Amino acid sequence: MKAWLIKLVALLCCLIPVSVSAQTFSIMTEEYPPFNYTEEGKLTGLSSEVMAELIKRMGHPDNIKVLPWARAYNFIQNKEGMILFSMTRTEQRESLFKWVGPVAINKWVFFAKKGSGIQVASLDDARNVKKIGAYKDDAAEQFLKNEGFTNIESVVDDLSNVKKLAAGRIDLWIVGELQGIFKAKSVAGDAAAFEKVFDIKETQLYIAFSKTTPDSVIAKWQAELDKMKADGTYDAILKKYM
Repeated sequence: MKAWLIKLVALLCCLIPVSVSAQTFSIMTEEYPPFNYTEEGKLTGLSSEVMAELIKRMGHPDNIKVLPWARAYNFIQNKEGMILFSMTRTEQRESLFKWVGPVAINKWVFFAKKGSGIQVASLDDARNVKKIGAYKDDAAEQFLKNEGFTNIESVVDDLSNVKKLAAGRIDLWIVGELQGIFKAKSVAGDAAAFEKVFDIKETQLYIAFSKTTPDSVIAKWQAELDKMKADGTYDAILKKYM
């Protein structure tokens, strides 16, 4: 009788649907338009829509919280069970996290105030300006530091760089091209007061997981994202923002 009961319980367990994601994460993002941002109290953007569909497919709770980048970046480095999107995958960050993606392409540029007369023909030319505005702990800021730049002035709110550039308090602003245009419009109404003066590099945005996350878990999340790309879901989201 006992053996029969054990077999029945085992069979019932096999019939109960199990979430693809057995581990529950604390999911964080930041205001990083047009990839992830809040509009009328609702989280939206290219990466946010991809993430929403991904967690749905994974059977994971929709527990995304919007935090300042520096705080979220500190959490994911020092706590287990964390996810942060969208993060630029760089050589410096490679061993700090586990990665799923890419979810988007991002091109870093220098913006200057229109009519400033500033010309940048190479990255080295930017060393000659007095101040370059950057976003604290952002990959673009880290890139300039790694390149030996000493004329960086970083802020914890990147919208401050829009105001500082307009007021002439910084000479250049390093930012993703799409983000720069979006942020300029949100602060000044349009981006006509600024001009792109140099394309720096193209980067890829990923979903970052705490370093202690098992590789088997990462593989499951990556597989679901790959399915989204294969079945056309990802492209449908992408077209909305292109």
